[in-house]
Amino acid sequence: MAKKFRTMRTFARTASKSMEKKLVENAKKLKQDPYLILPDCSDNYSTKHFNKIKKTLDKVSRFSDDTDKLEKLANKRGLDGALAGTLLVANSEKAPYLAVAKYPTGDITYAQRGKAEKEKLIAVQHFDDPVLRLLGIKDVSRKRRLHVFSWDNGFLSTGLQSEPPDEFLSYVLKKTKLNYKNGVAVCGDIKPEIVKNKELSKKNYLYIHWKSADVLIGICEDCAKENKNTFFTLTKYMLNPNLSNDFSIEVIGQVVKQRELGDTQKVDEYMSGELNDYEFIKTNMKHREESLKESGEKMFILDGNSYGQDADRFIDALKPNKYEKEGLKLILAEVDEPVVLDNVTPNKVLERYWKKHGLIVIDSIIDDEKTSKDFFSLDETPSEILQLVFNFKERQKILSQLPRYKSLPPLAKFADNVVRTYKTFGQKKALSEIKKRPDNPKGKSIAYAFLLVFGKGSDKKWQFSQVELEYGEFLKQHAKKLIDSKPEKYHKNLKELLVSSGSSEDVDSYRL
Repeated sequence: MAKKFRTMRTFARTASKSMEKKLVENAKKLKQDPYLILPDCSDNYSTKHFNKIKKTLDKVSRFSDDTDKLEKLANKRGLDGALAGTLLVANSEKAPYLAVAKYPTGDITYAQRGKAEKEKLIAVQHFDDPVLRLLGIKDVSRKRRLHVFSWDNGFLSTGLQSEPPDEFLSYVLKKTKLNYKNGVAVCGDIKPEIVKNKELSKKNYLYIHWKSADVLIGICEDCAKENKNTFFTLTKYMLNPNLSNDFSIEVIGQVVKQRELGDTQKVDEYMSGELNDYEFIKTNMKHREESLKESGEKMFILDGNSYGQDADRFIDALKPNKYEKEGLKLILAEVDEPVVLDNVTPNKVLERYWKKHGLIVIDSIIDDEKTSKDFFSLDETPSEILQLVFNFKERQKILSQLPRYKSLPPLAKFADNVVRTYKTFGQKKALSEIKKRPDNPKGKSIAYAFLLVFGKGSDKKWQFSQVELEYGEFLKQHAKKLIDSKPEKYHKNLKELLVSSGSSEDVDSYRL
C-alpha cells in the first residue's frame, strides 16, 4: 500500500510580514543550493535517480538571476518549474499574496509562481519542513520504489532498503509519546512483555509491528482516546512504496476469553486516516461482539468471562440485591440472544432489556395487567421498580385483608386512597395522590398531616392556611397510625382520623 496524501484545497490570502519573510529567506537559500530540496542518498540506486533530477535543477539554477528565463522555466510542471518560480520570489524579495492549501497538519501557505504543481511548490518553498518536503518527490518514490526518511536533522533516501536509519527511528518514536525500550513501544497501561508475546491484556489494545524497523507497538483503548492515529504519526515522515507489507496492524482483544480473537477489520480505513486509534479498536471489538450475537448461540458473558448458558452463575457474578436477582432471572429468561456485557451494574443489565421485557416481567410477578402497567410507567430505575413490585406482592396479603368499601364519601375516600397507594406503590406515588385532596379546610388539613408523616411538610407549607397547618400538626399522629395500621385496626383508625378532623362522615355504612 503506497502512502496516501489527502487532496488539498487552495485559496489565497494576503501574506503577513513573517510569512513573506520566511518564504523569501528560503527562496534565497535555494538560490545558493538548489539541492536542498532533495534527500541525501545512502545507495547507488537512489543516487542514480536523484542525479537525474539534479540535472534538471542545474538547468534552472544557471539562470538564477535571469528573470525572463525563470518566467519561462516556471511554466514547467515538475520540481524544476517549482524551483524556477521560487527563485523569482528570491529575486523580487516579495511575496505579498500567498496561496493557502488545506492539509491534515494545518494550512500551508506558498507563493504561486508559474504553472508547477502546487505540491511541488509547497515542497520547494518549505524544504526545511520534514513532512512537506516529501511532497516534492513522492511521485519519484512511488515510481522507482524508493524509501525516503525525513526528520528535523536529516533527509535520506535508502533506495530499495526499507529499514529506517536509527536517528529517524528515534525521532518518530518520540513523536508517539510512547515508552520505548528494546524494540517495544507501549503506553503506560501495557507491559512490553505482553506486546512482545502478542498476549491478551486486561484492556484491548492496538498492536502494530513495524517490520523493517523491528519495532512492536502497543496502545490500550483508554490511552488511545487522545484522538490520534499512531500509524499516521509514524509514516507522515517517510515515503514507503509498500506500507501495507511493512506494517502489520491488529486489534488484540477478546469478547470471550479462551476464544479466538477474530480477524482485524477496517485496516485500510485505519491506514488511510479515516479512523483514529480509539475508533479502530472500538470498531473491531464491536464487530466481534456483533459476530458473536449473530451466531445465535445463547450464552452469558461478563467482562470477558463466559458462563455458557448458566444464567444463575452470571447473575451471581453481577452481585445483585435480592430484588434485582429475582428480576434478572425473569428478564434474562425472555432474552433469546447472547448477553455480552462489560463493567456493568445489575441495574444497567435490567435497563438494557427493560423496554422490551420489563412489563412482561412485572406482570409475571403480580399477575395484574392494570397494576403492572402502573408500575412500568413509574419514573424510577428498573431496580427501584422491582423493589416496589416485590414489596407490593408482599403487601398484597395485607391489602387483601384491609376492609373493603363501596363509594366512600370524599374525605374518607381521599384518606383511604392515600394509604392504599402508599402500601401499593410507595411514598412517591402517594405524594401524587395527596395532590388530589378535597379543596376544603378539612381535606387540606388531612393532606398536610400526610405530608408531615412523609417528611414533606416544610416543602408544601405555603399551600396551606395557618389554621390548616395547625390542624395538620394535630392530625399527624392519626395519619401515621392509619398508615401503620394492621388490617383489623384499619377501619377503626380511619374513623378516628375523620372524627379528629371534625368530619361528620360515617364510614360504617360503606363497609362491605
